[in-house]
Amino acid sequence: MSDIDSRIKAELEKDTAAIDALLEGDDGGMPDMVAAAFKGSMRRWVWVTSVVTVIATAVMVWCGFEFYSAENSDMRIFWGVWFIASAMAQVALKQWQWMEMNRASLMREIKRLELAVAVLAEKKR
Repeated sequence: MSDIDSRIKAELEKDTAAIDALLEGDDGGMPDMVAAAFKGSMRRWVWVTSVVTVIATAVMVWCGFEFYSAENSDMRIFWGVWFIASAMAQVALKQWQWMEMNRASLMREIKRLELAVAVLAEKKR
């Protein structure tokens, strides 16, 4: 029995090593994930949201400046509301970009796993 067990264990370890070798990749971290989002299938939308995010940031800074330099409380309320609205727009756009980066990363991992399964299935034949 121990001979069969050791052979099964050796075969499983060999398969595990093969899968680990296929799944290893040089992701490179956050800069590569950001770059991949700008090169993926949704790249046009990522570019559009990036430009709109920069505009929302500029509007937010401008509204913040106007809020602190306002003379009366009515103008402070006006600029404060616009500041909050532009901050929320910026947060929403950044959240979408992070979700897109996550989706692209997940799709890459699924494709790597599909490749590993295909290679192992080919070896079994």
